[in-house]
Amino acid sequence: MAKQKARKNSSQAAPERQNLQKDLRWDSVFSSLGRIEIVLLIGGVLLLMVLIYTIQDILSPFLVLGSILFILYPLRSYVLARNLMWLAIILFALWFLDAITMILVPFIISLLFAYILNPVVDLFHSWKIPRWVSSLVLILLFITGITLVLFFIIPIALTQLEGMLDLFSKLTNDFQAKFWNSRQIKVLESYGISVKELHDAFANQLTPRFEDILKAMINALGSLRISITEFITQVFYIILIPFLTFYFLTDFPKINQRFLKLIPRRNRDRIAVFMTRADDLIGHYLRGVLLVAFLEGIIISIVFSIFGIKYAFLLGLLACVFDLVPYFGLIAIMGLSAIVALFSDPPVLQKLAIAVVSISILHMAEVVFLSPKIIGSKVGMHPLLIILSLLVFMYFLGFIGLLIAVPTTALIILFIRDWEERRRGEIPLPKDFFKTSR
Repeated sequence: MAKQKARKNSSQAAPERQNLQKDLRWDSVFSSLGRIEIVLLIGGVLLLMVLIYTIQDILSPFLVLGSILFILYPLRSYVLARNLMWLAIILFALWFLDAITMILVPFIISLLFAYILNPVVDLFHSWKIPRWVSSLVLILLFITGITLVLFFIIPIALTQLEGMLDLFSKLTNDFQAKFWNSRQIKVLESYGISVKELHDAFANQLTPRFEDILKAMINALGSLRISITEFITQVFYIILIPFLTFYFLTDFPKINQRFLKLIPRRNRDRIAVFMTRADDLIGHYLRGVLLVAFLEGIIISIVFSIFGIKYAFLLGLLACVFDLVPYFGLIAIMGLSAIVALFSDPPVLQKLAIAVVSISILHMAEVVFLSPKIIGSKVGMHPLLIILSLLVFMYFLGFIGLLIAVPTTALIILFIRDWEERRRGEIPLPKDFFKTSR
């Protein structure tokens, strides 16, 4: 018994002695070298730096990452070396994703379309219709819709946009003419203020003409001053998106299962639960808000056309886009519609009232009826938090940030709630969890 206990103690102490010896060998590397070896080591490092400086033109992140792994891999048993290798790999992955962003764009767009349309394919699949058949029908409808947009909707929208810009230009010119001939300007002249200097400062320094800014933005967006290679690449991406969407739709369950298999088994169930809850939240919100925005744009176009408000089609299209931005979108489309109604054909006040009242009624119907029925109350964010997220995302990402602010913030809140529930051990399993995690 004594021999077995001594053998057991010696076996437990062996790993500790090995780790201690490893640490001692690492700490005593330089102390075991002689002066000549240290000089040679320093000289080798200096020559390596000179070599790196010499070939800096052909250096790339691939070579740098390979060099880091080559140097640190023999020391992978040390925590510091492993952390440095992982940090290098993460930085390289971020650079690599940034470098291939243009290549990933059609894949990301196709995956987004497939994610939105997947419930429709699942519904047809439950009716014993193969996924590839329903996916093919949806893609054909998608191509038809894109064709209609390119050849019918966009030309009408651009024509009305040009007319709206001309309207704003005329409005600005009329305002300037009335302002510089008004009684207030004569009062300023009586006090010795030079109206000419004030006019020059107003026109050239303080406020550039609004219509010039808009026209410059439109021209920048619509200009085709790109190389032939870039033009061919963009056309290729447009053609590629429907094919990628078809394959994503056909194999969406397999892609989901394959992604879950990449996760370690000990965390797979928890990630599957989180993905199910995130899909229930983001997917429901995303599909619902797109449908509500589409319906609102159609209704506004029809109502404005019936009552003779100018640029009804363009205003409906803008209402569809602005409706994706909570609060700010409502203010923007209501103000723009009111300005256009003021400069429509008589009776002006009646059209102004129709524009404002119709948008207000649509918004109330959206809040009371459409959103609870189509979108639901799954997001559950306080209005103050929504406004804060909109401002923060707009500051960093511009208009794209406004579109993704609410779903992204909702996903962050879901992650925090999931973390809190895991701490308390109160994670509920969704009803369809076992179906999705097979």
